Amino acid sequence: MRRQAGPVWRAAGAAMLVAILAGCQSAGSARKPPALRIGVRENAAPLVFREHNRWQGLEADLARLLAGRLQMRPVFVALSGNQLPAALLAGKVDVLMAGLPVREELRTEMDFATPYLVVGQAALVRTGDLRRFNTAIKIRSVQGPVAVRPDTDGARFAARYFTQAESIAFDRTPAAVQALLEGRVMLVFDDAPALWWTALQYPGHVAVAPALFDRREIAWAFRRGSVSLREAANAALADWQRDGTLENVLRRWIPFSK
Repeated sequence: MRRQAGPVWRAAGAAMLVAILAGCQSAGSARKPPALRIGVRENAAPLVFREHNRWQGLEADLARLLAGRLQMRPVFVALSGNQLPAALLAGKVDVLMAGLPVREELRTEMDFATPYLVVGQAALVRTGDLRRFNTAIKIRSVQGPVAVRPDTDGARFAARYFTQAESIAFDRTPAAVQALLEGRVMLVFDDAPALWWTALQYPGHVAVAPALFDRREIAWAFRRGSVSLREAANAALADWQRDGTLENVLRRWIPFSK
């Protein structure tokens, strides 16, 4: 009888070990933080963009800070600008952190956290021309060719208000900057964050003029009913504003922000 007990106990012990390991795995899975699904734009430097297989930019940094504060995992969901509102309303993401301007038509569908940044349209000029274009009136009075990206707010604004200028469309910002450096256009008119970022890539050669047109507030968007999540985001923003965290993140990515 005793000779037969060894295999029986070994089998029982093996079964117990499997049960213990399974329990440990279940406990490990239970401890895994829940996901915070964050809707972002696919390529909107310096607000959010993908580089070296990692999400970078102002919104990416703030998203990680917010998720950490909530003890959640940040999961970035890349979408085009047109897909963002629908993804939020359909419950595919929990929050939009995509440099989203607060627009009245969106307020009827979703709730916004406290705005944390003011953006708009701006002019990129050669560094030597800064004094020439140091006011809004001087920029709007520009005579000659102006570079814009087709079908953008900047292109529409320039066509409407730059009555003495000729708008020339460039699909890519680097080509527009090259035209500016070569003197083929007087200035580049586009979203301020994009131009702030561009100015950092050409230090000493180009600069963003101080005037900001068509000013808009940037905020995070939440589904109606996500009250606790929105309030947690507002509390985080308030704390980060008090302790300097928000300012540090802003200055890292857009040192020329207003």
